[in-house]
Amino acid sequence: MANYTKATLPDVQFSSNVWEILDSLDASLGGVEKALALPADCYTSDEWFEFERRAIFDRDWLVLGHHNLIPNPGDYMSVHINGEPLLVVRGQDDEVRVMSGVCRHRGHLLGGQSGNTASFTCPFHGWSYDLEGTLTGAPEMDGTLPFAELQRTACLPVFRSEMWNGFIFVNLSGEAAPLAPRLKGLTKLVANYQMEDLAAGPTVDWADNPWNWKFMQENALEPYHTRYLHSGIHDFAPSDRVRWTEWDPSDDAAIYRAVGFTHIDGGFNLANKALFPALPTLTLEERQQVVFAGVMPNLFLGCTPDVVFYYLIMPQGAGKITLRVGVLTTYENLALPTADLLMKGTVEGVGVYNDQDTLANTQTHIGMQSRVAPRSRWSPNEKTLWQINEWLIKRYKAYGDELRGLKMAAE
Repeated sequence: MANYTKATLPDVQFSSNVWEILDSLDASLGGVEKALALPADCYTSDEWFEFERRAIFDRDWLVLGHHNLIPNPGDYMSVHINGEPLLVVRGQDDEVRVMSGVCRHRGHLLGGQSGNTASFTCPFHGWSYDLEGTLTGAPEMDGTLPFAELQRTACLPVFRSEMWNGFIFVNLSGEAAPLAPRLKGLTKLVANYQMEDLAAGPTVDWADNPWNWKFMQENALEPYHTRYLHSGIHDFAPSDRVRWTEWDPSDDAAIYRAVGFTHIDGGFNLANKALFPALPTLTLEERQQVVFAGVMPNLFLGCTPDVVFYYLIMPQGAGKITLRVGVLTTYENLALPTADLLMKGTVEGVGVYNDQDTLANTQTHIGMQSRVAPRSRWSPNEKTLWQINEWLIKRYKAYGDELRGLKMAAE
């Protein structure tokens, strides 16, 4: 078994405000019928965001992209998440690895945004590494120590990774429970989409969104707002056709729901119709619905009849995130003469919904900074928000208990 790098952010001393928030979180548990929303500071406080980085993004599984974005040996892509520059690389052995993207000499970043290479060479001083992270060259270092010793101590750290439905996940701490066993329900629901075998179109980054990362999962997973914010364009997938999934604490890596269409082969564009031919592996029922799923914390999926669109949620602060948007469909669809035009229409169609959500999320983020920001009750059509909070609060409390234990031990 490989010895994977374990890396976590250093613990910090949090103010009393963080502990007050933690002590107030029980009010957000217990079902949509009685639970309250999270306190506003959970969305707006920079200190709480630093707490989240350690409690969640350091410790759980983070999605980095789809493996068919790097289909060939030597293909790689760079992803910066939770302050960590990473290289996602397909080796000559066809294995996908997640390695540090930081040169072991002076910390210069390696690689570009994406590409194909036989090795990574740092432009600063020429140190080079193979596709498994092994140091292969360190010019002019012989006067310091033998290369064999340097090679033993200066290879690129490799992080623990796991694949689910073709999506590549990393666990920076190296200590999270395996991901796939906690995705049993969603895995069964989306089995016929065969995402692992779909082609991955180029991703698009929508950067500098001025709102909290949790809003993305919340708005994507609750249907309450679709009747109002997306009135007209979302009517083909009405909220009264939602099929809920009950919360299962033993199968908690994803929160999801299905929504029936008013017609076959619906699509999230202004025509409300799938632009590509439908995926051939779907049933008739699956061609008349969408599955919205959040693999917590940072993957959102929309499984539609012709494509699966997905978002990688990459927070930079309490009020700033980048969304990396990708689309999966069959290789046959991408080989169509009109594929570029259809893909452009697909991405722009999703963008119409995203623009409305972005405006709502931006306005909500501003409102949550009010001195009288609400901690509200939820509609029955916001059942998934309580489920999100169940997932979050379990992790918030676990980390808080750990810090309290360390403090008591030190005393």
